[in-house]
Amino acid sequence: MSYFSAASYVTQNTRGRRGRIVALINTLGMGLVYVGAVLIVNGLWLLGYGDGKDVAILNFLTGLITFLIAAWWAFFPEASGGSSFNAAGTLLFSFTYLWVGANAWRGIEDQRGFGWYCLFVAALAAPTGFLVFQAGDIGLAALWWIWAVLWFTFWVLLGIERDEYTSAVGWYTTAVGIVSGAAGYVMAMGAWPWA
Repeated sequence: MSYFSAASYVTQNTRGRRGRIVALINTLGMGLVYVGAVLIVNGLWLLGYGDGKDVAILNFLTGLITFLIAAWWAFFPEASGGSSFNAAGTLLFSFTYLWVGANAWRGIEDQRGFGWYCLFVAALAAPTGFLVFQAGDIGLAALWWIWAVLWFTFWVLLGIERDEYTSAVGWYTTAVGIVSGAAGYVMAMGAWPWA
């Protein structure tokens, strides 16, 4: 069982339940490959390597890809195996990347509003990790928890403007990007052990 079965989709299709879970994990993996890339680039940007308009492009692309995945899950659950719960969790992150892209492109300095949004994401990601864990997908649960911590650090850095943590948050963002991208690659190729 995986998190997606806990997310309340019950409809059966010709592939059966396990087939839908595998398809859902594979699609999630495709998105997570880009999430990994954008987190690495954003982490390096926080460390001073990169230009705002340059990193904005990958943020826009990742936000769009994950938005399309979420829309597919929300509006075509029978075909995708997804649900509105899957879509809602994914949209939290899609909006993050679109917001970062817009702020980076425009050169916005004051990102307190975005920082407070990150606290909201962290507050939802932590219990989602627990639901995923209960459903038996230990790997995806771990990802939700490291994302919860990461988005909490974004709140510290941007929401309450603790600039002294910029370097630590940059390195942590880069590390989470590596882990997320690697997990996405394993999911996309169909080798996720909990699917």
